Amino acid sequence: MILIFLLFSLLTSSCSIDEYSHMKAPKVSSCSLEESCIQVVFSSKMRKEITESAFSCSCNSVPEAGTFAWGKKKMYFYPASGIKNKSIYEVEIGTRAEDSYGNSLKEVFNCTLSTGGENTQLVIKKINISDGEVVTDLFKTIQIEFTKPVDPALFYQKFSITPMIHGDISFKDNGRSILFTPLEKMEWNTVYTLVIGEEKVLFSTPTEKNEVISELRIKNGPILKEQFIQRGVEKDTVLILSFTGKVSGNTIETPVTILPPQSYTPEWNNSFTQCTITFDNPLPYKTLLEVSTSDEKRYLLYVDGNNSVPPSVNSIRFYQDYSSGDYITLEYGSGIVFESGEQACFEIDLSVGDSSVLYPSDVYGAVDIEVGMGNLVIAPKRLETIKQGTNTALIKVFCTITAGTVQTPVIISLNETLKDSKGNTLENDYCLRINVL
Repeated sequence: MILIFLLFSLLTSSCSIDEYSHMKAPKVSSCSLEESCIQVVFSSKMRKEITESAFSCSCNSVPEAGTFAWGKKKMYFYPASGIKNKSIYEVEIGTRAEDSYGNSLKEVFNCTLSTGGENTQLVIKKINISDGEVVTDLFKTIQIEFTKPVDPALFYQKFSITPMIHGDISFKDNGRSILFTPLEKMEWNTVYTLVIGEEKVLFSTPTEKNEVISELRIKNGPILKEQFIQRGVEKDTVLILSFTGKVSGNTIETPVTILPPQSYTPEWNNSFTQCTITFDNPLPYKTLLEVSTSDEKRYLLYVDGNNSVPPSVNSIRFYQDYSSGDYITLEYGSGIVFESGEQACFEIDLSVGDSSVLYPSDVYGAVDIEVGMGNLVIAPKRLETIKQGTNTALIKVFCTITAGTVQTPVIISLNETLKDSKGNTLENDYCLRINVL
């Protein structure tokens, strides 16, 4: 009975150890170059077809096709072109490779093998720019991966880009990966030649793209329509231009062209997709402006906004005695007899905008009554301004008159600096000449 128990215990213990070994993930024990093949030794017997499908090999960065042979735990790969001298072979076996129990390879296996000889040529594994590629990112970082560490001095000797691009070079992964980061933007519509040793890659940049305007509108106002005359435009209008993408080149300096010419200052947002146009001077009243954009669209603005109406003189009336209500409408070159008195008044009738008024402080110094010669004296003593109606205002200049005995001209003038409450000024100096009889 004791003998049977011992035998049973040994058998049970042996089965447990065997089960555990079947669950252990296989690994690559060795990988070596033979005379005509690459030999891979595994820690377990492998499934042939699935392990072969997980295997890849390249010679000097060129993928190699070939055939396989097996011997127990060994796999032999015979390249179709044979084993080449002075070459570097890269072997990779993925984790889908399985042993006969269905256990996957523990981790991806990589191996680099060399057939020896002097090899100063840079052996490139991968470049992130392909030959003939059109690079749209003008600050694109170029990454070059090698099959073995590269001496920085040798790399600088073998590396160039034509036309030259100033950039920063950094070495990663102990010199196996090298990054070239441009410090300046590549030129549009240019073919570049990248040279690394004997490797040459030609890539290009696209023709500069003129982003089109998606919207042109008046700030806090309507969106403008092409070829449509937008009326009610104010003299201090600010335009907002929105584009379909990031703007570059000459469009940044001159986003629009305006006729008749008006100077303006463009201000861009950080992404250069929207521009605010502020005019350097007030827009001229009752002027049709043509705004042309970089994508050949045309917008028409008519400056006649209510807040932009400049004051203009309709007529000037003269009262010998304002309290009487009797007046004479003065006309250029007409004759008048001035009588001495303390209540004379020149009443200037002006057209103004709906919401504009005149303040005495903005009128003083802009109105002048000048006697040409003789002993006639017209001495202004008080000035009043009145909003007469929706679009009219009055300037009343009360005067003391001392009659003269000599015929003389009298000139009533309003300087163009005269302005209303909206900051609108006379478009030109106004002058009325009358004769004293």
